[in-house]
Amino acid sequence: MPEISENALLMSIQAIHQIAEQNSSERNAVTGQEQADYDEIIEAYEIVAMELREVYEKARAEGSDLPPYSSLVS
Repeated sequence: MPEISENALLMSIQAIHQIAEQNSSERNAVTGQEQADYDEIIEAYEIVAMELREVYEKARAEGSDLPPYSSLVS
């Protein structure tokens, strides 16, 4: 697995969360096929968010001085 800095990981988690939230808000403003399109996009971001969280929690378990995950996405 490629190495990533703690700062890059933190910023990636926050950015993915923000984009997913924005897409969720935009999804609520459309109907029909557009909602389905947003659903696919949101699902893709959620998958990435889960992968990043796994890496983050692993780094915390291995002793990195990172804040709790919940503080990044609240």
